[in-house]
Amino acid sequence: MSLHTLAPKPGFDRYTIQVGWNPHRSYFATVIDFAWDPATDPDTEPDTVRLGHHTAVLDPTEVLAAVEPYADIPPDLAAQLRADQAAHPPSPRHATPPAPPGRR
Repeated sequence: MSLHTLAPKPGFDRYTIQVGWNPHRSYFATVIDFAWDPATDPDTEPDTVRLGHHTAVLDPTEVLAAVEPYADIPPDLAAQLRADQAAHPPSPRHATPPAPPGRR
């Protein structure tokens, strides 16, 4: 697994922005504002991005596009994510989806 924490753009300093590769077959992206308190600021709910956690994302540019409004993207990050995937290929248990019931 890899995890890259990105520097937020101005105006998004409260956000934690992360992308990476999970060897369970997906790139992922997360944008979360951990400082938001719904009790003190109920009318200004922050943006939240969670990509690749429940469905597979197989192109690193997809997760980078999702976080681009919030973070500065290093120019070599897509290549680094591909290298992360190559270094940590999908685990054999997750490499091929199982056949639907009744099909072989």
